[in-house]
This record gives sequence, structure tokens and C-alpha cells, in this order.
Amino acid sequence: MDLSQYSAAACLRDGTPLLIRAIRPGDKQRLLDGFQRLSGKSVYFRFMGAKHNLSPAELKYFTELDFRHHIAIVAALETASGEQPIGVGRLIETDGNPNERVAEIAFAVDDEYQNLGAGTVLFEHIVGIARSEGFTRLRADVHTGNREMLDIFKHSGLDIESRTTAGIEHIEFDIA
Repeated sequence: MDLSQYSAAACLRDGTPLLIRAIRPGDKQRLLDGFQRLSGKSVYFRFMGAKHNLSPAELKYFTELDFRHHIAIVAALETASGEQPIGVGRLIETDGNPNERVAEIAFAVDDEYQNLGAGTVLFEHIVGIARSEGFTRLRADVHTGNREMLDIFKHSGLDIESRTTAGIEHIEFDIA
């Protein structure tokens, strides 16, 4: 499957329809707009520190992907003025054991749409994509204050290994 063309329908818990699709180079301004809608707390949880903007180099890195080692999807609402991405899920392959594919995953959801299931939908799609691409383990570093993300992992049904260091929960799970 050409993951750069990935597209699927989903819904938030309240029934609001979502389009789940591959991120595209043309999403740079949408990604920047979404970043600017995030609260300081959400930015801190996603980037593990304060961050006030995304540089042109970061926007390129986040939107111009090879869809083999770096994969990202957006959850978007269909509005009268077009798509409005409300969340991003990302998978980046890490160097490791040559006998298995391992990736780090990360997510961000607009504050207005948190606790409505967008993070769960993105997580489920990322796990499905990872499995289809032969990944066997996923990792995430999550701030211990980010209960919402930790709950998504906890309720995923996957066997999770975790350890906490300096306020960061290091999570790994087998998806094979």
C-alpha cells in the first residue's frame, strides 16, 4: 500500500465525522495553524518543553515524509472552508535490532477536541499502519502529567512495559 495516499473515515465519540489521512507537504500552514491553537500545556506534553513556533525546517521535516521510516497521519474535520486538521499521529523508525522494526510514536490533538476520542483514533490507525509495514515494537515517551495519552495506551489492550524517569514515562509495547 502507498501510505502517502492513506485515507480512512472515522468518528469522534460524539459522532462528528473525521477524515484520517496521510500528512502532505501542502499541510505546512495547516500544521502551523494547529500548533498555534495548542495550549502551552499541550505543546509542553508533545515537545517535552516550551516551544513558541515551528521553524520552516521543522515544518518541512513534519510534512515531507518518506512514508517508510517516517509516517504521519492527520485527523481532519470537513468544514465549509475545507479540511481542518485537529490532530496528528506520527511514527518514526528508530535504529535498533536489525531483526525487528521499532518505531517511536507521538501524537498531538487540538485542545478543543481532546477527550473526544481523536487521540484514540489516531493511535489505532498508527498501530494498524505499523503492523501492516512490519513494525513489531512501538515506543513513546510521555510526560507523567499527560494522563489522557497514558490512558489511551493503558486501555489499548496491548501489553505495555513502562518505566518512569524524571517525570517521563518510557513506554514500549509489542504489536506483532
